[in-house]
Amino acid sequence: MTEIYPAIKARMGRWDYFMVRMSMRDLARTVKYAEDIHGATQLSDAIQRELNKSRAAKEIATYLVKQEDRFFSSIVVAALRGDPQWHPVNMEDDPQFSILMSDKSLSGAFGVLTFNGEQDYFALDGQHRLSAIRALMDDDGRVDLEPPEGFAYEHVPVIIVIPHSLELEKEFMVRYRRLFGNLNRHAKAMSQFDNIVMDEDDIFAIITRRLIVDHEFFRSPGKDTDSSRIKMKRSKNISSGSSHWSSLEALYEINIRLLNTAPRRNEGWGLNAEKINDYKRFRPDEEDIDTLAQELTLYWDALVDTLPVLRSDPARMRIHNSRTDEQENEKAEDEARDNVLFWPITQELLADLARALLDDAAKKQPDSGSILTLEQAKTALEPLNSIVWDAHQPPWRHVFLVQNPKKNGQGYEWRIANEDRTERIRLLERIVRWQLRLDQLSDMEISGPGGLREVWRSLLPLEAVEEEDDMWEKIKNGVQV
Repeated sequence: MTEIYPAIKARMGRWDYFMVRMSMRDLARTVKYAEDIHGATQLSDAIQRELNKSRAAKEIATYLVKQEDRFFSSIVVAALRGDPQWHPVNMEDDPQFSILMSDKSLSGAFGVLTFNGEQDYFALDGQHRLSAIRALMDDDGRVDLEPPEGFAYEHVPVIIVIPHSLELEKEFMVRYRRLFGNLNRHAKAMSQFDNIVMDEDDIFAIITRRLIVDHEFFRSPGKDTDSSRIKMKRSKNISSGSSHWSSLEALYEINIRLLNTAPRRNEGWGLNAEKINDYKRFRPDEEDIDTLAQELTLYWDALVDTLPVLRSDPARMRIHNSRTDEQENEKAEDEARDNVLFWPITQELLADLARALLDDAAKKQPDSGSILTLEQAKTALEPLNSIVWDAHQPPWRHVFLVQNPKKNGQGYEWRIANEDRTERIRLLERIVRWQLRLDQLSDMEISGPGGLREVWRSLLPLEAVEEEDDMWEKIKNGVQV
């Protein structure tokens, strides 16, 4: 069935767009969310940021019902398929519109936009408003509110964007995502999670999405957004019982650190040697994206091969108290672990250490620049296997992992330190760099006043004093236990 809209045609940049009106009923009936059209099966094709339907239903729908002077700004809608046709209306010869004859810019601006009924619409900007309208119109139980009388026939201003006549849908989808990001970025700050999912200019967001979809360590059967390794929800943090190794936001940061080679730090990123924040602003050529994605894949191949512990069940690698008040349970002792590589904050530390080892190896391979082969990268990262990653062993014990009274006042339990966390992580990085021989420290830098040991000792609790010498020997020797 043909759909007809009286419209005003306009252009900005490469966008042809049309300003129309839709009734609340038609908007709820025809305009969809991105996942309704494409399904949430490809992270790399995600168009829309995570929709908080609860917020929309409770806050915006309430506004629509209770505010007699309710008003929405234009909802931006993308139209796919449907054979859109523009039919300009010539009004210049009508005496009632003689004013049009003196202004050439108005010629062809008014007309009718038609679709053949096979089109799909989805909201690029205004998905929360759409969700609220649907909640009132569909009577789906999400809100206990009745729409105002005549609400179904009230109108919303809608801006419709369509592809160019010869534009491939894949190319148009990239422009859609960019438009979505720009609309939301400049109107209201998007969350870091949304930026990573949506941004089509930030090369690190692009290759992080690609990594999750393509790399065997991260991808999962079924929906890519349900990666078994990466938490695909907002928040950088991971809970102790989570089945995910890390979060999307943390992985994004880790990837930047892995790719931050010495030449890039010193000379800049990309062909134009840009600062990293400038480099992220504009999409590079596809060849540059592919090259950086291949480099990142190589680093992850090397890391996972070098540290096979990363493949362990994350939920069993974050059990803080298996060696204290649960120690009598030998089965829990045997099966449970507490490994610092399963927490985002120390995963970023791992990335920095890996980058330093790779940089050292690259110096010894001057012909390769900063990019190593897979075997060279694995050899460079092998020293990571000599580090004790057990959170209950030095240097992590009492620094990264600390004891606190239980809430019930009965004994103590281990948890990750919140106090002075930045200082603690900085100290742990210094210690591990020393253990990896990335930093050559003098005796004074190690044991003298203000040295490494003194800084480490200052963070120990009083009850750890008797353990100090033994723990320091383990740190100094890098002993695996």
